[in-house]
Amino acid sequence: MPLKHTTETFLVFLLGVVILLTGVILPTLPDLPAGAVPWAVLFVLALLYPFLFIFLFRSRRADHSFRLLHWFPAVMLLVWLGLQIAALESAQFLKYSDWFTWGWTLPAVTLAFILLITYCLRVIRRRVIRIALLLLAFIPFVAGALMSERTYHWDREIASTLWGGQWLASLEGKDVFGLKLAKPLPVAQNLSSSKDEGEESWRQKLRNTEQRRREVRELLRTKSGTTLTALSSSSSSAFAIADVKTKPVHLPSSGPEVEVFVLLMAALYAGVLHDRARRRA
Repeated sequence: MPLKHTTETFLVFLLGVVILLTGVILPTLPDLPAGAVPWAVLFVLALLYPFLFIFLFRSRRADHSFRLLHWFPAVMLLVWLGLQIAALESAQFLKYSDWFTWGWTLPAVTLAFILLITYCLRVIRRRVIRIALLLLAFIPFVAGALMSERTYHWDREIASTLWGGQWLASLEGKDVFGLKLAKPLPVAQNLSSSKDEGEESWRQKLRNTEQRRREVRELLRTKSGTTLTALSSSSSSAFAIADVKTKPVHLPSSGPEVEVFVLLMAALYAGVLHDRARRRA
């Protein structure tokens, strides 16, 4: 017997919430190697989630595309891990990691919701209510992500709450799956010299990695500042030529605006209504 309509609707909404939570937590993870244990915990949970429903999906003959979508949170975590491992070898990859986790991992979360809405459009059952529930969760998430990224920086508070406790700090120097960990404390405490030769060799590697990361991020900030300065100078010249004395209220935005996502979701919702009206006719 296939999944009941109400059960499938609940599972669609639940999957959307799980993806949103994964997107919120990913930017709070400490960089590797300190973030290895938190990542492992989240990855195990992301794997357990689809396994909870595997027998239900088999017995009720759920669509294969719907089953595959339940692995999306695990894929998000794997992408983050790949970027972090690459950053250990070349700090240049940090910018790609920052782009991936920008705005509560907004790019990946948006892709996931597009796939979910596409699935809802493909099946006949309860399209409108499922898409409405997804939008009800997604639109506030977008607003919160943009406010956190540009003004309030809530991800820092979440990171302090989740990973700032003693349980993670107590793991410094321990081996987990062959990876020696370092607690995410200030550099003076975490990377200070050690009398133990093996520990000192490891901390020296960490110091070199942190130095490269600071240099790359400082370079990115410098380039961003240079771009904004050039834009400001260009705007000032234009205003002088036009004899306009007013100043711009704010600098140009460097990220996507919330209107883009709202328009995208509104277009998808309008498509649902149009398709439903066409079928009734």
